[in-house]
Formats: sequence, structure tokens, C-alpha cells
Amino acid sequence: MKFGIIFITLAGLVSGCAIGPRYREPMMELPQSYRSYATQQQGEAMINLPWWEVFKDETLRELIREALLNNYDMRAAAARVDEGRALVGVARAQLLPQVDLTSSVSRDRNSKDLYPTLERLTSTYMGGFNTTWEMDLWGKIRQAVNTSKAEYLAMDNARRGVMVTLVADVAQTYFTILELDLELGIARKTLETRKGNLDLFNKRLQGGTASELETSRAEADYEQTAANIPDLERQIAIQENKLSELLGRNPGSVERTASLSQQSFVPDLPGSGLPSELLKQRPDIMEAEQLLRAANAQVGVSVGEFMPSINLKNFVGGAGDPPSSVFNSNGFTWSIGGDVDFPLFKGGKNVYGYKAAQAQWKQAMAVYKQKVVTAFHEVADALVGVEKIHKVREEQEKQVAALKKASELSRIRYEDGLSSYIEVLDADQQYYDAQNFLARTQGSQVISYVQLYRALGGGWQVEEGQK
Repeated sequence: MKFGIIFITLAGLVSGCAIGPRYREPMMELPQSYRSYATQQQGEAMINLPWWEVFKDETLRELIREALLNNYDMRAAAARVDEGRALVGVARAQLLPQVDLTSSVSRDRNSKDLYPTLERLTSTYMGGFNTTWEMDLWGKIRQAVNTSKAEYLAMDNARRGVMVTLVADVAQTYFTILELDLELGIARKTLETRKGNLDLFNKRLQGGTASELETSRAEADYEQTAANIPDLERQIAIQENKLSELLGRNPGSVERTASLSQQSFVPDLPGSGLPSELLKQRPDIMEAEQLLRAANAQVGVSVGEFMPSINLKNFVGGAGDPPSSVFNSNGFTWSIGGDVDFPLFKGGKNVYGYKAAQAQWKQAMAVYKQKVVTAFHEVADALVGVEKIHKVREEQEKQVAALKKASELSRIRYEDGLSSYIEVLDADQQYYDAQNFLARTQGSQVISYVQLYRALGGGWQVEEGQK
């Protein structure tokens, strides 16, 4: 008895240490700048802002709230987190003794040569509690628990990643619709202008001061613009259906009151620089790190397969014949014991299991580092987009103003007989094209901020009412 107590005490002391490599955070060289945009070690950035503070349009905010509540990808991601949390409980349960309520019945035909005093046929009834407990001397089970915990946290970060993607997709689709709305408005206004040109040429044709060539060309321009309108309406419907899918709705129109030319939708970038350390908060990077932790712990589990295992077993219950004797004092029985298994030969199973775990760890490390490098690349691309598209818009606005003036002057010159119809139509076409290019640039500009926010991994924060 004393030996048993000493053994269990020593086992408890030994089990305080888990075998396997200790996890160390991977070292990555952080960039000193994102091309033309400097980094800093501390400071505020868009990644620190929740989506409801970044996107200034209230209609867009409500759409994002609806998507976070109803989107099916978000629901599936949340269910995966629940699954991961439950699997941690499954792994942790292996640390505790396992107790089963058991019963059995057997009917035996005994050999008269071996058991001459027994009845030829005997029955045995048993019932009671079986208890088994694998002592975690080397920490193998605790390493398995660590694996499950890390995988659960990876699932939670994956859920946050789905949220980032969903918020960005809703915002990008919404801004795409606003940009198409702007193009549609330009097309309708241009159609009125070209209708005026066509009427003017028809009057001149009837008056004998214009040729049928002029009216035919003006009619062709009018019909071209008229054809653009249903095509833009088609593109808007497709984007509205896409947004409806993100919202968990059936296809249909989406209400909106804002336009790209009315207001600013996103904040300015901080002038002092962008904290490079903040990229480690990106959900996909945090997910990759947790999977690296899980792979590290799994190496410890594979090392534990080389160690001896100790299993304690006992039974408390009753046995007898007839069944009623199982529950009285005469039938009471118990047994206590255990076994020690020391792996000697497994055909290389343990060795290959360890090598596989090591290879999985190397894979997880490579994936983590690739995620970090990709993050810097995506942020650099997004920052270049924000900076350069702003300059493109400034120049295009000047171009549109100049072409608007040219269009007005060409019409006046034509009415005064100082220029041909080609000058009017060409100036009008250039003005129309420039307006469309500017509209697309305006859409690209706000979408570039959405892409930057996606690259930074922001937007995963949850409002109080949604927790």
C-alpha cells in the first residue's frame, strides 16, 4: 500500500512536465516602409478602428450589420468555433478517470474433465462500475489538449477572417453599385444632351443648312448612349443580387440614398505612418500562428508515443447466479489493478508518426511566414492604390472641367456657323467618356480604402449589441 502511494505521488510530480518542444514565436523581419509609406512602431491606424467608425455612410453600416447577422458563411464560421470549443472539452476529458456503468450475462458449458464439481451449464450475471485512468506521466494527453486549444483559437480567428472578408465584400459591392449609379446618371444626362443635338441637326436639315450625314451621326451617338443605359441597369441588378446574397436575402433591389459625389466614406490615413506590428493582428496571421502552436504540440504528442503508458483499472459491483444475488452482500465484488505498456516494436509506427508531426510543423511554419509576407505585400499594394488613385482623380477632374467647357464652346461655335458638326459630336463624346472614367476612378478610390482595410485585417470588432 505504501509503495502504491509513493508511486502515485511520483507519477503526479513527473506529470507536471510535458514532453515535446517548447513553443517559440517565429521571428519575422518587419518592413521599415511600405514602398513610399513609412511604418512606425506605435500609433493609430485603420486597423484599430471598428468598421462602424470607418465607413461613414449610415445605409452601408446598416447593410453590414444585417450581413453579420444573416450571412450564412458567418453562421457556418460561428458553428465551427462551437465545434472547436467542444473538441477542447473532448480532449481535456482524457485527463480524467473514465467511469462506465456496466453489466454482463454469460452462459457457459463446463468441461466435466476440468471442472468435475461444477454444473455442466452455468450462468453468470455481473453489474457494477468500471473505472479506467491513463496517467499522463509524460504530458502526452496535455499536449493533445494544447493541440485542441490552438485549433479552437485558429477556428475563432478564421471566423474573424470571415467577418473581415464579409465587411469588405459588402462595402466593395455597395460602392460598386454607387459607382454604377453615377455612370447611369451620366448616361441619362448625356442622352438628354444628345437628344438636343439630334433635334438641332434635324431642324437644320429641314431648313436646308445641314446634311443628312450630320443627323445620321447624331442619331447614332444618341442610340449608342441609349443602349448604354439598359446595360448599366443590368450591371446594377447583378451587383444588387450579389449584395443580397451577402445579406442572406433573396435577389432584389437594395435601397441607397448616397452617391459617390455627395460625401467622403472613409477616414484619412494617419500622417505619421502605419504601425507594421499591427499586421500581426490580421485574423489570417493569428489563425496561422495558432495552427503552428497546434503543430508544435502535436510533435509532443508524437514523442509521447515512445514513452511507457500506465493505465489504472478497477471494478466495483456484484456477480452471481441467479441475478438477484448480484445485488446482495454475497455477490459484492471488486478488483483493482493496472498495467504498464512499454513500446518495444511497432514496425516503425512511432518513428514515422514523429517524422510526420515534424513535417507538419515545418509546413505550419512555412504557411505562417508566407501569410506575413503576403500581408505586407497586400498592404503595400493597397497603399499604392490609395495614393495613386487620388492623384488620378485630381487630374481627371481637371480634364472633365476642361472638356465640359470645350463641349459648350463647340456647340456655340456650331450654332454661329464657325465649326462643323464633327467638332460638336467629338467634343460631346470626349466629355461623356471623361465623365465615365472619372466616375470609375471615384469608385476605385473608395474601394481602394476598402482593400486597404481588408489588407490590414480590420473590421473584425463586434458591436456591443451583437455580442
